[in-house]
Amino acid sequence: MRNVLYVAVMLALGGCATTEGVTSFKAAEDTGNLHEKERRLWHEAAGYDRTIERSGQLYEHERATRYLQGVMDGLYPEFKGKIPVRIYDSTQLNAFAMPNGSIYINIGMLARIENEAQLAAVLGHEAVHFIEKHSFQQRVSTKNAASFAVSGIPFASLAAASSISGFSRELEREADAMGYQRLVKAGYDPREAHKIFQHLADEVKALDIEEPYFFSSHPRLVERIDEFKRLSAQHKGGGRTGAEQYNAVVSEIRLDALKRDIGQDRYKSVILVMEDSTLRGVYPAAGYFYLGEAYSRRDEAGDEARALEAYRKAEKLAPGFAPTYMRLGMHHMKKGNKGGARQYFKRYLSVAPRDASDRNYVQQYMNSL
Repeated sequence: MRNVLYVAVMLALGGCATTEGVTSFKAAEDTGNLHEKERRLWHEAAGYDRTIERSGQLYEHERATRYLQGVMDGLYPEFKGKIPVRIYDSTQLNAFAMPNGSIYINIGMLARIENEAQLAAVLGHEAVHFIEKHSFQQRVSTKNAASFAVSGIPFASLAAASSISGFSRELEREADAMGYQRLVKAGYDPREAHKIFQHLADEVKALDIEEPYFFSSHPRLVERIDEFKRLSAQHKGGGRTGAEQYNAVVSEIRLDALKRDIGQDRYKSVILVMEDSTLRGVYPAAGYFYLGEAYSRRDEAGDEARALEAYRKAEKLAPGFAPTYMRLGMHHMKKGNKGGARQYFKRYLSVAPRDASDRNYVQQYMNSL
């Protein structure tokens, strides 16, 4: 289903030929003046919005969605109500724009972003794709789009659309430059803009992704990082970062992203995040539990001790996080320490929700001890 959806989106995003005389939107009312080809494109995009919603790929978080929309409306007040922001339930570090103005940002991207200024850099970039009608300008052949869907590429999904076969390098550069201007105009610190691309570069390295393939239509990440640094160096003065509010809003999302990464065996990503002192500082303390899980999955020399240390940090810093006690109980049971195991399992049962899926298993462990 996802591959079929991916092909459809690619055809909509890039299948039409470049049209002469295309003018960018200047304000919300301009979106009511579409010629026939644009209307067809918008109609198809609206259909994909509905498909995404029905497929269960939207991440439902009312507070975060409202917050993201507020940031977008602050960047582009003249388009208020025309650029809806939605959260896509994928841990890949990505965001993408639809021809009708729908912007999707993955929970993986939200988790890695450190503050509102970095968020504004991403949202500002994606909105330019819509305002400048990049979908209408871009030309992507049907053959190329289909080849991504049938070749077994693991990133051939809607969540990776803009990274694989979205817009040309020239249009991406335009989105960077114009988005940067909005960032500065809104009062954000532009020195934060390059940092999210640095996280992308770190992800590429950690997961051994071939950058020229994964970012096939983007300028190389190093190039983009250097360009944002160059632009911010020309900016006189600072600006706000909005770190405190942002981190409060996405705290739960960060834990969900770690949980999903572990569930998808992306333990390298979890280790990358939780071993980074800067990122670790903005993640909830319960993230140490998932670091322990990641070390256990990796299972290299010394990882058992590292996992135990991570679990103990989670126990100390996030005493209300129940899964930690189950893992520590299982550790002591494995080592033959029945008293220690019983103590941790009892603690788990006292903290875990009544409907927790692991309660019956833990109770069975208790009975066996």
